[in-house]
Amino acid sequence: MNLPKRFPLLYFSLFLLISNHSIGQGYRIEVDIRGLSGDTLILGEYFTSRMIPKDTVVLDQKGSGVFEGAEAFQGGLYLIYLNPDKYFDFLLGDDQVLTIKADTGNFLESIQFEDSEDNSIFQDYKNFLQLKREELTAQQQQLSKAATEADTARVLEKQKQINQEMESYMDGIQEKHGSLFVSDFIGATREPMPPQEMLTGNRRQDDSIRYFYYKNHYLDRFDPFNVRLLHTPLYEGKIKNYITRAVVQHPDSLIVAVDFLLEGSKTDSELYRYMLITLFNHFAESKFMGMDVVYFHIAENYYIPDATWSSPDFISKLKENLENNKPSLIGQKAPNLILRKVDTEHFQMAAQDTLIKKDPHIGKDFFLYDIDASYTILYFWEADCGFCKKATPALYEAYSRLKEKGVEVLCVHAINTIEGKEIWVDFINEHGMYNWINCWSPYSNDFRKLYNLQSYPQLFILDRDKKIVAKRVTPEQAEQIIDNLIALDANNKP
Repeated sequence: MNLPKRFPLLYFSLFLLISNHSIGQGYRIEVDIRGLSGDTLILGEYFTSRMIPKDTVVLDQKGSGVFEGAEAFQGGLYLIYLNPDKYFDFLLGDDQVLTIKADTGNFLESIQFEDSEDNSIFQDYKNFLQLKREELTAQQQQLSKAATEADTARVLEKQKQINQEMESYMDGIQEKHGSLFVSDFIGATREPMPPQEMLTGNRRQDDSIRYFYYKNHYLDRFDPFNVRLLHTPLYEGKIKNYITRAVVQHPDSLIVAVDFLLEGSKTDSELYRYMLITLFNHFAESKFMGMDVVYFHIAENYYIPDATWSSPDFISKLKENLENNKPSLIGQKAPNLILRKVDTEHFQMAAQDTLIKKDPHIGKDFFLYDIDASYTILYFWEADCGFCKKATPALYEAYSRLKEKGVEVLCVHAINTIEGKEIWVDFINEHGMYNWINCWSPYSNDFRKLYNLQSYPQLFILDRDKKIVAKRVTPEQAEQIIDNLIALDANNKP
């Protein structure tokens, strides 16, 4: 059987706890499709963009049959499916006792609904939109043929008028039928657009107005806690657009948005489970710097205590991962380190004397927090690491420009064996990298756990208070980030 929408195996576990919620009656959907006889129809329920079969019926010789059950469906967008060429969507709100009629000779155009105000309105709405889309297509063709600026202006004005008619039609549904699910569904399809009178005609200003209007009004017509919307293909895209476009992409702002969504969705177990899995996976997969802060916030406050469907082994590993990463997340004060600073003189003497090069008992103890700098680059590396061999000289070159701006580099060699010291000394001498703070930790590997160092090189940017403001960036990115931060600091000074 080729269904028009599929859901992959990895979502099976998501559906195991999904249950229908009774709203006081069962469902009874009578179907009468002329031209069919003895065919099997499937009643499907959407769960975001995936379709779940919920009931089947074999039509009699006249093409009639009844989907019937004692427990009502949650509601949302549903589907009646015969084959890949014959299926249609319809809405289920509070009215789940209805009749649907159609004719295979003119299948989609012949569909009629009885005893369903949601679907009567929805059908009229779809017909109206189709008409207006055809009008817009015709105007677009006229635009391509416009010979003068006046012709172009007339077409654009006509397109604007058609779009306003569509908006007014949808406004009318919301005003007259606000209590029906069809109003919720149509509202969720709409994108927030500022009123024309707010726009100035200046493209740059208008783009800014549109952005802030979109951000501030995204949830005006879309209720993320309406469980019925979860049972439509609209929901997943709306949630992801909210997180990626309507919220400032900064960990602090995103955590506020995540808390709002997760706390609000707790009123329904199905919705909460979906929201938690979706947000957890979204930030787990993010490649943007700082998003691990949001990921571990979700893990600590929601997933670990609430995700009872996850295996104990997964939860245990997540707890361990949280414990390892939490000290070095962006926004945290960097864990203090006691290291041993090695002066230029030692490197130069070690180049001439093998015993000095092998001596592990060298350097002067100091603490990370002792460094007085507007910004500190904390850089962990290994001299025999292929990536480090390229990145470390590049960082030293960037440091030659940054040091005049009050930036210090703490260059920590991570191999604390005698052999490691030898290759470290050779690399420093070969590249003449003496001016920054060359240091190591010959008596302890605590720094690896504190900063969760799994590979090298690893670069952290710390502010004056030693708070982590960026991490795991290239030397080139580090220089750009620090220059931007310095410029921002200058602009914020009174």
